[in-house]
Order: sequence, then C-alpha cells, then structure tokens
Amino acid sequence: MFVPDHLKNNSFRILRLPADANLAAVHKAAGEMRRAALLDAVNTIEADLPELGDVPRSETDIRSAVGRLENPVSRIADRLFWLNSLSQTPANLSQSTHDAALHMVIEAFADQLTEDGIWRWAKALRAWYVAIKDDEYWLSMSELEIEGGYEPPAYPSEMEDLRSKAVELAAQPFIAGARDALLRGDNTVVRMVMFTLEQMSDTGSWASDAQREIASAPVERFKRLCEEVGKDVEQKIIREPNAGKQNMEPCRAQLARFRADIEPELIRLNQLLPSAYEGAQDSREVAALLLSTIACNFTWADDFIESEKLYEEALKLAQDTLGAIRIQAPLENIRKSAQQQRVFGKPIKSTPPLTTYNGIGFTLYGCTDLDPETKSYTATHYFTFFFIPIFPIARYRVIEAGSRSWRFLGKVPLSRNNRWHLGISLAAVCLAVIWMISSSDSNSRSYRPAPSSGFTEASATSGTAAADSLSSASTGSDSSLAKLRQRIEAGRAQMKEIETRLQPVMDEISSIDAQMKPIKSELDSLKREDSEGIAVDTNHYNSLVETYNSLLRRKRSLIATNQADFDAIDSLSKEDESMMSQWQALGGKVQ
Repeated sequence: MFVPDHLKNNSFRILRLPADANLAAVHKAAGEMRRAALLDAVNTIEADLPELGDVPRSETDIRSAVGRLENPVSRIADRLFWLNSLSQTPANLSQSTHDAALHMVIEAFADQLTEDGIWRWAKALRAWYVAIKDDEYWLSMSELEIEGGYEPPAYPSEMEDLRSKAVELAAQPFIAGARDALLRGDNTVVRMVMFTLEQMSDTGSWASDAQREIASAPVERFKRLCEEVGKDVEQKIIREPNAGKQNMEPCRAQLARFRADIEPELIRLNQLLPSAYEGAQDSREVAALLLSTIACNFTWADDFIESEKLYEEALKLAQDTLGAIRIQAPLENIRKSAQQQRVFGKPIKSTPPLTTYNGIGFTLYGCTDLDPETKSYTATHYFTFFFIPIFPIARYRVIEAGSRSWRFLGKVPLSRNNRWHLGISLAAVCLAVIWMISSSDSNSRSYRPAPSSGFTEASATSGTAAADSLSSASTGSDSSLAKLRQRIEAGRAQMKEIETRLQPVMDEISSIDAQMKPIKSELDSLKREDSEGIAVDTNHYNSLVETYNSLLRRKRSLIATNQADFDAIDSLSKEDESMMSQWQALGGKVQ
C-alpha cells in the first residue's frame, strides 16, 4: 500500500531520532549518520520501522532531513508523524497515546482493503483522532519547540493548521486505496470505504472531503453520460405542429437509451454512494431532469399520456432536490392535456370503414366511458361475420350523429375485454385451420394393398392392430412430454421474470449486509473492551447501534415488501423439481 512521504522520508526516521529530540541531538545524529554512510556501515534496525520501506540515508538525504528540521512547518509535521520514543517509554501519557495510535496507523499499511482491513483502518484512524485532539499533546509539542533550541520556533497558528489536517494526512493511504479500487472497478471495496467515511464524519470535515474526492470521478462520468444522452436526440426533434408522427421514433429511442444506459448506471452509483451524500442527490437530480426533458419531447410526438407518466417518474426521482421544483410546474401543465387525450384519444386522419354486406364487414359496437360534457362515448370497431362481432380492430371516441352515423373525435387503446376477445377469436380461427388441415390429411391418406398370399385375413388384421397400438402409445408419450416441456419452460420463464425483478432488491440487501458486518465487528470489539474495563466512547457506541438497527430495519422491510416474490420463487423451484422428475420418468432426456 502507498506510504506517504511524511512517514517514509520522515527526517527523524532518517536520522534515527525520537520525535522529542532537540536541535543539538539533530546535528550530532546527522554527523554520525554521515560518517556511517561514508563507511557504508548503515544498517536497518527495528527502530527504523522497516515495514515503511527502505530508509533513504545518502549524503543528500541526510542534508535534506536536517534542512526539514530547521524549517518550523516541516519540523512539526515530521514530529507529528514519528514516535516520541524509539525504545523507552514516552515522557507523558499524551505522548504514549500518540505513539500507540501511530503504531496502529502504520500497522494498517500492511492490510489490503478487504472488509477486515477497512475495519482496522477505521479503528486506527479513530484512535489517531482521539490522540491528536488531546490538548496535552500539542502543549508538549509547543514546549519542545521552545526548549529544543530550534530557531525559529513554530507559530501557534502553524500548529493549529497542522492539527486541523492531522487525520486527513494519516488517512492518505486509505483514500488512495479507495481510488485504486474505483479504477479497478471493485465497487464493493469503494462502497465499504464510503460507508466507513460516513461513520467517521464526527472526526472532522476531512471525511466528507474524502467522500467527495472519491466520488467525484463516477459522479462526473454519470453527468457526462446524461448530457450525452440528452444531446443525442434533441437535434432530431422537430418542434413544429403536426410533426408528432416524425417525432415518435426519436422519442422512443431516447427513452430506450435512458432505460438501457442511465438507469443501470444510476442504480450502481446509488449502491456506491451513501444515500445522504450530496453527489448521490446531484446524480438523481441530473437523471430526473434528463427524464423530464424526454417527457417534454413526447409532447412534440403528441403523446401526452406518456409525457405525464414520465414527468411523474422524474418528479419521484428528483425528490428532496431543487430539480423537483423545475419538474413540478410542467407536470401540472401537461396533466390537463393528458386527461383530454385519455378521454378523446389520439387524432385520426380518416374515419374507419363502416360497411357490411349480408352481415359481413365492419361496424361499431358498444357504448362505454360516456363523457357528459361532450356527449361522447367509446365504441369498438369490429369485423363482423353474419352480424356477429369477430375481431375487435380499434376503439374510438365518437359522438352519435343519427342514422347509424358517428362523428369521430379520436382513437383510444383497446380495453382488456377487447384484447381477450381478440385473443380468443384468433385462437378459434387457428384451431379451425388446424382441424381442416387434419381432416384433409385423413381423407387423402392412401393404403397399401393386402398381401396376395402367405397370410390369412385374421393374421393380417391382427398385425395391423398391433401396429396401430404401438403408434398410438408412442404418440401419447410424445404428447405428454411436449405438454410437460411447455409447463417446465413456462415455469422457468416466470422464475426468470421474478428473479430479474428481485435483482435490485438482492443487490441492496447484499450492500446492507456488507455495511452491517464491519459495524457488528466494531460493536463486538467495543463490548469486549468495556468488559475488560477499558473506557469506551458511549456516544460513538450508541451511534453505531443506531446505524446498525437502521440498516437492519431497512433489510427486513425489503424482505417483507418482496416476500410474495420470494415465496413465488420457492414454490416455482419446487414445482420445477417435481416436473423434472416426471420428465425423466416419461423417458425425457436432460442435456
């Protein structure tokens, strides 16, 4: 893992000095280190903390180390990130707490950003935060500046500035690891790091700054994608009256692009970022505004009902963002047009044929959805056979003009009953065609002549019966297998549909489990510390408990909301196993 310069090339480390060394000790150690370097007698010992990498100790490195220690800003930074004692116990408790926390941070470098590694980083950074917020530690550093003979000593403002950045500097490798995981596409690691940073928001603004830094790349990439999709079709929209037909195809293409590219990426981004994070809200707002633009384009395609539906979806997506205000106004304007279109339907260019000959032809049947204001109603345009309505072709809103004539206002979608009627009629026609073909084959079948000799009439009849019996049994078995296969495939198609619907739910449950696990580990650790008599931050513990319970409630809510789908999957799986047993019993093969 990346080791920052303030640790690897720390001046006190190069000179092999404790962080509380005075200026005289610095010059003495520099002279001894130069002589050892000239004699090539410099070796690495445990006090050098070799886990941080090789110690640079050339003549140039030694001079650079002395120069850094003569500069007050770099000196206090190197002192902060080095041990006050290399072998003996530090002079006071605050220095001891500081050294223990620094050891935890250094040990975290050895871990990859796995679940356990992230938990250790969180624990180390929290310990570091506790150490550097101790006023006693900074008081001892001020005394070292005065008593150590350093000129000029660091100003209080310089120390305060370093103190404000102390946790951020310690967390640099942790943040670098998260950026690397993002480049590798390891969203699980990034999600856990982002959650950990959210839990550490009480340690300073550095945590939210780090979240913003990590999330900036995927958020900006998502915004560019939305901008690209928005521009893709805009130039193809003809913003002129009577251009609805030409605009329909570009509108559908833009909506399909939104469903295929924007929605999945937004789901991944929401799984990556905490819901309350500003970047997550910005992404939802950008996606919602894009969807509202697509909704507006549908008005130029004269599809106000689809426009209203998309505006409402966009408003829901933009909840708790300023974009919701921008979407609400056009939605209110479009609702009236959508309602009018639901009542009157889409405009038509010509009236449908309404002629019959001896009861065969086209006419209107039905009177539903009466509109008192216009005295109009919806009627279904049918193909009739001997005055019997066979095929529903379309529905229209009409006004009766008398003498079996109507004034057509618009075309509306077929009702559910119409669709059932159409399906049943088509099925009946197909069955009739199949029956006629089957009858034709039966009537035209040819027979072989009876054998001229060697068999009696009885034996010939017996042989034919046996052949018919065998053929009948074979046909019956194949028919059973075919029907069973249809049932199996239908059940699996239904399972696939439910699994596709449940996939976002399962992804969110997995994400919640990943978030809960490190919290549970930390809670268990804090319980052990409390039982051992070690002081525990009660506010932090209660905060963890509240977060854990909130996640648990969310998980249970997801399971309860989708319990019907989970039960359906279980039932279909058991039914599939039963049908597969029947399939094999009937001689069906499983490839």
